[in-house]
Amino acid sequence: MTRRVVVTGVGAVTAVGHTAEETWQAMLEGRSGIGPITLFDPEPYPVRIQAEGKGFELGDRVDPKQQRYMNRSVQFGVAAALDAVADSGLKVTEENADMVGVIFGSGAGGTDMILEHQRILEEKGPRRITPFLVANFIPDAASGHIAIATGARGPNYAPVAACATGAAAIGEAFETIRRGDADAVITGSSEAVLLPIYHATWCSMRALASDNEHPEKALKPFDLHRDGFIAGEGACGMVLEEYEHARARGARIYCEVIGYGSSNDAYDMIALHETGRGLKRAVVAAIRKAGIDPSEIDYINPHGSGTPLNDRVETLVFKEVMGPAAYR
Repeated sequence: MTRRVVVTGVGAVTAVGHTAEETWQAMLEGRSGIGPITLFDPEPYPVRIQAEGKGFELGDRVDPKQQRYMNRSVQFGVAAALDAVADSGLKVTEENADMVGVIFGSGAGGTDMILEHQRILEEKGPRRITPFLVANFIPDAASGHIAIATGARGPNYAPVAACATGAAAIGEAFETIRRGDADAVITGSSEAVLLPIYHATWCSMRALASDNEHPEKALKPFDLHRDGFIAGEGACGMVLEEYEHARARGARIYCEVIGYGSSNDAYDMIALHETGRGLKRAVVAAIRKAGIDPSEIDYINPHGSGTPLNDRVETLVFKEVMGPAAYR
């Protein structure tokens, strides 16, 4: 029998808040986290704005020895995940640890750590490279550290799907619980890519919004005058749980997850196919698995990158799939 899956905890670290509550309040107030670049010298670049997680510190939430080997992305992820667990009220014990998983993604992992150790290698030689380097820069470092911090011993891995990594992690957590491999999964994604090497690449692609004078208005998804995205950093964590398991312990339930779809268009490493064929298959699959009619959907949270092609293709797909409901 297919098991139902619900959300019982949330956590977040963003450019507008170090917790889910702070982030939510900023959204309600319409506050932007986009501002001038401070993490590196922006002068050589045509775009000099981004969304930084200013003032963030992991603090004493994990053992200092463990924290020593955490890259910035992992620190964001651990903070968001631990906040989500606390919010859920889920207690990981010796009795239930084997059925609590961690599926927490990252598109880029610890690039900052790689670059720093490359500098150490060049300046001080190979003997100064820590034996813990590889284990702590790969994309699944966050899921490993979250497991250590919480004691969760269930399925543990890190989906990597570029901008869709967080959605993929939540979807895989959903499927893991549905098929009975876990009763609860700590899931989400983290990213810390505000580094010169990434910024130079995006500038070279001409993919970034370029209004340096008005950073809070630079990102304009689906706008007629949109001209690109803005890079940011942070993490979101969630606790997904089997419905009866959550009910039995009296957990607060935010919502139920009822469908997930995944696909690709086998077309290009950067651009969507102009027909949106891959995106359409994923959307249709999610709706089919959910067992609902498109007319029942009253909110869509798209990628909305603000790039001319992406927004046009997404709009096309949602109109095709939703029909008249897309125009409500």
